[in-house]
Amino acid sequence: MWLLGSLVLLAKLELIGCSSSCYVSIDGSPIMCSSCGGSCTAVSGCQCANQTSCLPENGTCGLNSPACCLPGFSWNPNIVCCVEGPYCSPQCLPDESCTLVNQIALCTLNSTIYQNQNLDLNNLTSFVTCNRGIMTVSVNKNLLEFLQYTPINATLSDPSCTGANVSIVNGKRVYSVTVPGRAGTCGNIMSKSTSQVTYTNTLVITKYSSIGILSTRKISAQFSCTYNLTMDVALSTVIKPVMSSQILATGGSGAEAITTIAAYDSSSYTQPIMQTNQEQLTIGSTLYFGMFTLFPDPVFVLRVETCYSTPTSDGSGSIKVMLIQGGCPTSDGPYIKVEENGQSKEVRFSVVMFAFSGYETVYIFCETRLCNTASSSCNGCLTSREDISGLETFSLGPFAYIDAVNSCSHIAFSVAVLLGSLLFSGFSETIRSL
Repeated sequence: MWLLGSLVLLAKLELIGCSSSCYVSIDGSPIMCSSCGGSCTAVSGCQCANQTSCLPENGTCGLNSPACCLPGFSWNPNIVCCVEGPYCSPQCLPDESCTLVNQIALCTLNSTIYQNQNLDLNNLTSFVTCNRGIMTVSVNKNLLEFLQYTPINATLSDPSCTGANVSIVNGKRVYSVTVPGRAGTCGNIMSKSTSQVTYTNTLVITKYSSIGILSTRKISAQFSCTYNLTMDVALSTVIKPVMSSQILATGGSGAEAITTIAAYDSSSYTQPIMQTNQEQLTIGSTLYFGMFTLFPDPVFVLRVETCYSTPTSDGSGSIKVMLIQGGCPTSDGPYIKVEENGQSKEVRFSVVMFAFSGYETVYIFCETRLCNTASSSCNGCLTSREDISGLETFSLGPFAYIDAVNSCSHIAFSVAVLLGSLLFSGFSETIRSL
């Protein structure tokens, strides 16, 4: 009787032009949607006009999902129809089995493989990927589940940092947890030398049983990443550095040119100034300003065209000290030095800080752009007032001083420098004595 039903079903499929490979192995004779006025919807799946379930012919279920299929069937996207039993696409890994779970074909743990190999916790390893500013720790998902651990609930040293994602790495299905390489984030412990910084954290995974999650017998896997201490990496070593970021114009390129300016307190540009200290500076001390861009195109370099200092946050008003013009320092005085500009993805310059008479704060503004080395010279001084496009203005501040009243020698120095710069820049604002 089953054979007769199968022959009838195959005959019907050939009459309506369906591929027999879709239903050649079906056990029994389910109702075909074409024979009962059936249709398929995302809510109810495939049903006849009388609301009984039916099986769609090849290519007739536009949902292209398991919702098209009867219980016990799964969707095969390669032949665009339902097949009997589970069908997983892409194929499962060697330590997995394709299983129907709530009518969805999923790759699940094949525990027999691990049992036959006598695998236990001693076989469990973790591996770490240290990308730019991001640490990712991964563990074997299937082995953990065989050992009755719940990696999806894994945390870092800070228990509030959760959220694992699943991926395939080196032929294994893994759970991965990512954390920014930044001091204090998710319990990160930082160690720092003159040339490198290392962040260390711990992945904690809880064991479970048939009665629920157990609070003991946790796996603790310590991991770390070490980075060379560069201008941009150094910003992650302090809390709330003095910095500002924008996106520069790229001339139609698809990649974003995220660009940052930050203040540092040494010529190594690896000791960022924190916001809590930017208003406790010493007049006459040197501030180091570093800029860098993440734009990857090697043809472009970063170039600062103009930098100036004002006592106001919006840069308006007649009091303005020009520091850089046309990409170069405005004078040979000791207060401004350009170390690198228009040569790479970084710009470096330093300023001997001064105070404005009658004001307590100083702000720095810089007009910056990406420069195409293939079409123009990017590291020279512009002597003419060329029309330059793509400029964006970055600002940092306020900077203020703890000795603006008591340190007479420093104030005398700063006023002398300020007066010279104002005269050089063509401003005639009167400097009042401090």
